[in-house]
Amino acid sequence: MKKLSAILCIVLILLLVSCGKPSNGDFPAAIMVNGTIYYSTNNVVPVEVDESVIQYTTSYTENGIPQKEGETNFNRDLGTPYVVVAGNKVVVLLDNEWIEFKAK
Repeated sequence: MKKLSAILCIVLILLLVSCGKPSNGDFPAAIMVNGTIYYSTNNVVPVEVDESVIQYTTSYTENGIPQKEGETNFNRDLGTPYVVVAGNKVVVLLDNEWIEFKAK
């Protein structure tokens, strides 16, 4: 009985310790546009977009922060529409809503 209790305690301690460490997939949603990384604010932006300025994502990275133009780390589907708007903002069309991304 003491062995079982000791094993359970060790397992619980290991589980608690592992909870504090982020996994490799814990990165903020980001997109690279014009050599700059933009991060999601999770804000829906009511914006009218001229179709002639829409660009589309070209690749997906599983290893963190995008390194190539048009690359994202949040959507495996290529061709996700995005638009550069005034200032240091980009909006990305996700689930039929334009989501704001800002450069840091």
